[in-house]
Amino acid sequence: MKVPLISHDSRVKIGWDLLMVIAVFASSLIIPYRMVSGHDPTDFLYWLITIIFCMDIILSFNTEVKTGLNVLTDRKSVAKQYLTTWFFLDLLAALPLAPLFKLVAPYDVSGTLIYQILMLLRLLRLLKLVKISTTFKVLEELIDIPPALMRLIVFLFWFALIAHFMSLGWIAIGASEVERSFGDQYIRALYWCITTIATIGYGDYYPNHESNLQIIYTIIAQIIGVGMFGYIIGNVATLIVNIDTARAEFRTKMEEVRNYMRIKNIPSPIQERVKNYYNYLWATQKGITDVDFMMTLPKTLRLEISLYLNRGILEKVSLFKGADEVFIHEVIEELEPLVFLPGDFVIRQGEFGDCMYFLSTGSVEVIVNKKQVAILTEGSPFGETALIQNEKRNASIKAISYCDVYRLSQHRFEKLRKKYPEFDKRVSEISVERQKVLENKTS
Repeated sequence: MKVPLISHDSRVKIGWDLLMVIAVFASSLIIPYRMVSGHDPTDFLYWLITIIFCMDIILSFNTEVKTGLNVLTDRKSVAKQYLTTWFFLDLLAALPLAPLFKLVAPYDVSGTLIYQILMLLRLLRLLKLVKISTTFKVLEELIDIPPALMRLIVFLFWFALIAHFMSLGWIAIGASEVERSFGDQYIRALYWCITTIATIGYGDYYPNHESNLQIIYTIIAQIIGVGMFGYIIGNVATLIVNIDTARAEFRTKMEEVRNYMRIKNIPSPIQERVKNYYNYLWATQKGITDVDFMMTLPKTLRLEISLYLNRGILEKVSLFKGADEVFIHEVIEELEPLVFLPGDFVIRQGEFGDCMYFLSTGSVEVIVNKKQVAILTEGSPFGETALIQNEKRNASIKAISYCDVYRLSQHRFEKLRKKYPEFDKRVSEISVERQKVLENKTS
């Protein structure tokens, strides 16, 4: 039985990539810390990271690979791609080389060349950091997260590691208070690192003036700190502001609308209704209308997204239930989305009808001669009678709540009636039933 490959954008793949980010981050913290402290056992954590890294190799051979816009879906292509890219690096990072080396040299090797080699073998685990940037790019594509927020997360990831490595380096060159425990030394080294990188430099921890190594190390730390500080000032503020670009654009749009209405002296009640309209758009669509979005897409994608977005109205409206798929595809392309606020007249009695409507969300009241005769809820079509009989509207339709409706113009309505007799028949039946109800209510 052939086992299928894991999809490159499946939840399993996304979850595994997140686990790998955590594992790489943890190993990058733990391994250098233990090496500098001189206590580096092959304990549970060591073997847990080893197992995770080995599992990563297995999953890489069994997961689809996206290269540019193409997706490799056969095992041979996936294996070839992996073997020529990340396999060797992943293998070096995953192999438990240090325990294997100890099997060859089981005696105490502290302070010898063999011990130094063992330490270097530990550092092979950090080779995973080379691949982590690619993992972040993949996650940015697959996870619904603002790009600015992702860049901020990546920055914090690398900042934490750099501060950690620099703090351990400070201890390794003998600049820390050696009489203290290693944990205390690390806390103070981290304090020195943060104050130096942040260009604060209180001066309570500083290099030994007699040690050129410590002075040079501090100079390097200061240079790195200046670069990071410049990056923070130049980018992080912008990143935070742009985390929610849609909200920022909405606020800018609202400011423009307010200024326009103020300059034109629009009456306050109308201004309030305009604000309510935009607030409703923000609450339901985050300020991005379907029309604005759809205009940038090719016809095939517009149709596919329209079918997905309008599945609710297709399920609610009896006219569309059980309809032919070809008809559904065509009618979806003809519908125009509109929004009406509470109190808005969708249709006014006596006006000439040039369209019909389908109510997606909300409720409307049917008014004849200023008297409410019915209430229509989600899924109700209305306005078709004037189109069928080619006469003026026989009732008003007024929004009771915020309403999302779909408009079908007379031209498109007639085209659908001619092409699809079943649709024509059903519309006529609904019109006759609706007319009877109105006559009974008004008699």
